[in-house]
Amino acid sequence: MSSPNTDEIINRILRQMGQLPTSLEVVCRLMLMLRNPTQENEQVVQALFSDSQLSAQLVRKLETNEEVEVDAQGNRVQRQRSESEIMEILSAAVLEMGYTAILRLVSALSVGRLLADEHKGYGIGRRELWLHSVIVGLIAQRLAELLADTGKASFDPSLAFIGGMMHDIGKVAISSELAERLEEVKTAALATGANWNSIERQFCSVDHAVLGGRLAKEWKLPDEICDGIRFHHEPGNGPKLSSLIHVADYASRYIGNPGGWSGYAITVDPSAAGMCQLRLEDVQRVVLRLCQDRDSIESYASM
Repeated sequence: MSSPNTDEIINRILRQMGQLPTSLEVVCRLMLMLRNPTQENEQVVQALFSDSQLSAQLVRKLETNEEVEVDAQGNRVQRQRSESEIMEILSAAVLEMGYTAILRLVSALSVGRLLADEHKGYGIGRRELWLHSVIVGLIAQRLAELLADTGKASFDPSLAFIGGMMHDIGKVAISSELAERLEEVKTAALATGANWNSIERQFCSVDHAVLGGRLAKEWKLPDEICDGIRFHHEPGNGPKLSSLIHVADYASRYIGNPGGWSGYAITVDPSAAGMCQLRLEDVQRVVLRLCQDRDSIESYASM
């Protein structure tokens, strides 16, 4: 359990983030629904419509040039739409685009926008952290599917995807803290045997995994996801999902550099794979297939 001082530090950092994006409670509910091939379209539309901010963002994104009004100065103007019009647009989008495309769009409109920013405290450029997050989410999902197919272990692929995609969300919160002592942080990150969690605790008294778990709780996500994020660098202390995310995070290095200083450096718990009943060949198979599917990765990350 964190000390009062640690809680105070976490609260201060989270306050500095400002207004959080659309509730991920709604977004992740959509992710779970949209990954179900038998899901009723009407229920998906109702879930999209239940969050006014999200539905407004979606409508703006889905509008064609012919549907956008322009003022006298040539600026795009968002026309006020009735509830029935919004429902009709969302319904048509779900039907025409399909669940996978809607899932990409919804996730990019929410957490993707945070992760896709530049994070100077880590030396991470625009889209680098988002691309890494997408890869980890996809690896975690496919590992979960593989385990389910072989009957070795039972992980919900949807939760695995969400936990993997959000595993580094704490870096969004802590980046500005690190940026205040940029040269010192950069020197520490480039040192032999550098470990980001240790660096974060040295300069900020808290690491990105702890902050990420706290953010997930703020968004009222399931405890399994919150703890999976919180312990993804300490898999032995968390649920089995944290071990799966830990393995996916490590395996992602074989597909792409997560960006930043010393981007490939990660401390790996050799027992993590065994904790979730994965063999080395299981991980290799998933990584190889995802390497051959780079178009899908980029298609997702570019939303």
